[in-house]
Amino acid sequence: MKLAKKRDRILAFIIDFLIYAVFIFIFGYFFGEKNENGYQITGFPAFLLFIIGLGLWPINEAFTGQTFGKKIVGLKVMNKTNNKDISGTQAFVRFGMGIFDCFFMIGLLVASTNKSKQRIGDLVADSVVIDTNK
Repeated sequence: MKLAKKRDRILAFIIDFLIYAVFIFIFGYFFGEKNENGYQITGFPAFLLFIIGLGLWPINEAFTGQTFGKKIVGLKVMNKTNNKDISGTQAFVRFGMGIFDCFFMIGLLVASTNKSKQRIGDLVADSVVIDTNK
């Protein structure tokens, strides 16, 4: 099992973020209310956008171990203890802890200082990100 490189994890995150940004733009354009700053999304479209966000990250990881970005880059999230796919709980814990990982880039610092290259979300969820490329 080869651990993922930080740059590959960052690239996968950027790809996922760009995919979500496209959804936000589309929903804002078609379902948002125009205001002086662009578009405001409220009500059911905002709820749908929230569900899509959950689908892109934790639900996708719970079922496949990969987000779209991770799949494109060739990464997969695994349970560190048994080297099997992560559970739904682990996927949501990783996702939920993302707020701490992004705060002042602490997750990048934490991943840089431990041998398993785990960010805070990975440490709490007992998961690792591996490189699936041969």
